[in-house]
Amino acid sequence: MREAGIEHSNLAGYRVPDTVPSANAVQEDASRRNREAALRAEINHLLVRPESTRRLLQACTDAIVNNLNVVFARIWTLERGHGILELQASSGLYTALHGKYSRIPVGHFKIGLIAQTRVPYLTNAVLGDPRIRDQEWVKREGIVGFAGYPLLVDNRVIGVIAVFTRLPIGSETLETLGSIAGIVAQGIERQRSQRELRRAIKANNEAVLRERTRIAREMHDGLLQNVTGIALQLRALLPRLRSAPEDSATVLERILELAERTSTEARLAVVGMRHFTESGDMVKALQGTVERTLEGSELAFSVNVRGRTRPMSPRVCDAATLVVQQAITNVVRHAQARSVQLAMDFGVRRLRISIRDDGRGFVPDHSTNGATHFGLLGMHERAREVGATVRVRSALERGTTVSLLVPCPAKVAPKAAGNSPKR
Repeated sequence: MREAGIEHSNLAGYRVPDTVPSANAVQEDASRRNREAALRAEINHLLVRPESTRRLLQACTDAIVNNLNVVFARIWTLERGHGILELQASSGLYTALHGKYSRIPVGHFKIGLIAQTRVPYLTNAVLGDPRIRDQEWVKREGIVGFAGYPLLVDNRVIGVIAVFTRLPIGSETLETLGSIAGIVAQGIERQRSQRELRRAIKANNEAVLRERTRIAREMHDGLLQNVTGIALQLRALLPRLRSAPEDSATVLERILELAERTSTEARLAVVGMRHFTESGDMVKALQGTVERTLEGSELAFSVNVRGRTRPMSPRVCDAATLVVQQAITNVVRHAQARSVQLAMDFGVRRLRISIRDDGRGFVPDHSTNGATHFGLLGMHERAREVGATVRVRSALERGTTVSLLVPCPAKVAPKAAGNSPKR
């Protein structure tokens, strides 16, 4: 029968006294009520502790077994959008969280039916109840009572709590279990909300960190390189100001152009919009980068292109341009070289870009791929973003070669390229 939203299989086990209760019975009843009130308070306290949901629910079933006259207690949870109840806590006769009833589809067995109907199921006649399938186990363990409650939040099922007993379950105990079910449901929902909040905060912090890293890399790869170029050109201008003032205006115009370009790149870097080329012409983009970076330097340089060129995406061109810019800046600032060569080899499956100098070289730290010096960390990061790799070879007094290996699209442009020495 169904009464007040609760499904009762058989309440024949309830004993209604026909005489005035004895003093001992009154005292026992008062003691039971006190225990049940203390249990509700304990579970309320447990569910606000900063621990995992599984540990909190296990503490709840432990408290139910310790304070109510039940054989064992279990709690299953149901994730939003899922159809499987997952066993999260089990105390008393059975404590294992694996086995036949660890994952119950909604609508299956008595537990799944409680979740499906969203109606508690209560009985004091487990033996002979068609929903309790393992009747041999019922006989063996002397099980009499069962109470199962859906865990509801805003009429949405988030789990099921159930107990088995060897004595009939009284109405006051059922009321306590119903109250506990509500407390547990709110506790689970609170835990989920807090977990989602923590994930959102972590995702936001990671996004902020990525953005800070991007801006820092843009500042290093773009602005600082251009500022270095401005400083080099100003240093080269000083002797001309003394010996040939009339030629200085042209150099100053070039420096002013670089300063204006630096300002533009700074604004675009902040919003992540910078593209050095929209045409996909890698050769033109890299050659222009080398020329701009070496303005004011006495270094001799050349550009050597082999294979059939092909258009590359602006994103790949950006990454390659910044890697080459950093490599050339390293040559100017650290290598004490006389010349530098930019080589581009367009293969069938990949493009190899190499920057080679004849400077003093250094001993790479192979434990870190050399990625902690001279902006090499930023170069490796830039390469990874477009599926490319950076390799560095160097030796003392034998120069340095930085290679960028870029995967190529299959389509080959009809344009052929040759050598183009520059000074």
